[in-house]
Amino acid sequence: MAREERPAIVPEIICQEIVQWVSAYLDDHVGEDRKHQIAVHLPICAGCETYVKQIATVRDLVGALPQTVEQPFDLHRLRQAFRAKSRRPSSSD
Repeated sequence: MAREERPAIVPEIICQEIVQWVSAYLDDHVGEDRKHQIAVHLPICAGCETYVKQIATVRDLVGALPQTVEQPFDLHRLRQAFRAKSRRPSSSD
């Protein structure tokens, strides 16, 4: 008698776990089982679905921001500013 193959039962994921895994899920850095758990949970939980959409929106908006260019550090000007400030009489004198 041939044994019938059944799909593996994937344990449920709770909302707190969605919060913990949302970034990895959105960046596709989760295993297939975890991805399936989340995919099953989101359509039945409006709160988690909204949360994941909000995090995805923030991630996309931050990713669209222009990259900042670091200004070279001018140690000489900084030292001059400190010296000038230390030479000034304080207002409490």
